[in-house]
Amino acid sequence: MKKYRLRYAPSPTGFLHIGNTRTALMAFLFAKHYDGTFIVRIEDTDLERNVDGAIESQFNNLDWLGIKADESIYQPGLQKYGAYLQSQKFPRYREMAEKLVQEGKAYYCFCTEEELDQDYQKQKSQGIVATKYNGQCSCLTTSEIEQNLKANKPYTIRFKVPNNHDWTMADLVRGPITFQSKDLGDFVIIKANGVATYNFAVVIDDHDMEISHVVRGEEHISNTPRQMMIYDAFGWEYPEFAHLTLIVDETGKKLSKRSGNALFFIEQYRKQGYLPDAIFNYIALLGWSPKGEKELLTPPELVSHFDEKRFSKSPSTFDMKKLRWINSQYLKKLSEEDYLTFIKPFIDSSRFNWKTKHQNWIDHVLKLYQKELEYGEQINDHLGLFFEPQTLPLEVVINLKNLDDFTKLISYFEKEIRNLEPWTVESIQQLIKKTGVATNSKGKNLFMPLRSFTTRAEHGPALADNIFLLGKEQVLKNISETTKEFLN
Repeated sequence: MKKYRLRYAPSPTGFLHIGNTRTALMAFLFAKHYDGTFIVRIEDTDLERNVDGAIESQFNNLDWLGIKADESIYQPGLQKYGAYLQSQKFPRYREMAEKLVQEGKAYYCFCTEEELDQDYQKQKSQGIVATKYNGQCSCLTTSEIEQNLKANKPYTIRFKVPNNHDWTMADLVRGPITFQSKDLGDFVIIKANGVATYNFAVVIDDHDMEISHVVRGEEHISNTPRQMMIYDAFGWEYPEFAHLTLIVDETGKKLSKRSGNALFFIEQYRKQGYLPDAIFNYIALLGWSPKGEKELLTPPELVSHFDEKRFSKSPSTFDMKKLRWINSQYLKKLSEEDYLTFIKPFIDSSRFNWKTKHQNWIDHVLKLYQKELEYGEQINDHLGLFFEPQTLPLEVVINLKNLDDFTKLISYFEKEIRNLEPWTVESIQQLIKKTGVATNSKGKNLFMPLRSFTTRAEHGPALADNIFLLGKEQVLKNISETTKEFLN
């Protein structure tokens, strides 16, 4: 039976973002659907560009999302799979490159790019079918190459591209793609500093770790023929490839940290108050779709529904509105206890002195908004009603003046609420109904004046809850202040 082993292999030159999260997630779903192994391998050979803390951040955010590695630098697999950090495999890459040199499939090159360009142009001017790389260091004779080696002069190792050869990749997303050797020059596999290039190291790693399927972005398509050549040179079997289509922003451009309408890094979504399962759910729908109409799927359901035949061939648009809607649905599903635990860290304590309030009171306030929030930080758009002085908008004042005479209604309600006992949501609800009957008011003519005078706001949660939480003293104060404004 085929063993499914898939990997996500980020470089620590940046932090986890939407694009590489989608790559990791698809590889994770693919592996788990077939009871396989999901591997996280770190490609840190670009030593100068590595960012401090990037590796830890990658794992921290993957774990938060629930994309947990079965094998990684923190939990290595069998010894035969090798290291999970490329910088620990330099001797392995050198050994395999030297093997290709010995077999005549690669060669030492002492030429600079400038020298290669000059030699290339010289051959063309002489009417020679020119190539920058012709199976040996084209700027030097064989004896000169040997002398340079003895003198320990720096060199690269280039892979010798076979002549007149085609490679066809059976891509799981796009179908067959054919590459021709005439379009490719000999390429470096070991740089002058001794570090393996991406295309060489990734093949060694994928072979050593017995990777069965490679899921990655479409920008890697151009790398694939070079990697297939290296597989062929060693006599190794190719993994199956799946090159995911681009994720684009609302303007059709590739999603990036400069995209104006979307956050780019996963850490930004965590800080704004998105739930990990909601992010997991939404990103799974970028470039892939389950059967049926259902879009809200838990991680276990997505694993169960995964089908590699349902990758999209079209770019995926990152839609913030849809992500916010999905997150709002997950927020609504939380139990009250889980919701309160989740939402409290997002309250701006520098603005709202909520910790001095009774726990039952603040819990009541927060629960009013569970069905309205799209993400955690949004709670701060609502709390001002209970913590900050309110100014009745001018347009509300104008609209009130266009209603039927409401002074009798407010006078009646103010008198009754002064003596209202007990002070409960239920008793306030009854008083609102009683006021409507007594003043022959209903609908907009009842609720608009009452909300405006008691809360000094145009909108808010259920009016009885709103009045209860503000408290009798504040409600009477609001009525008094608003009445004075109408008299002036």
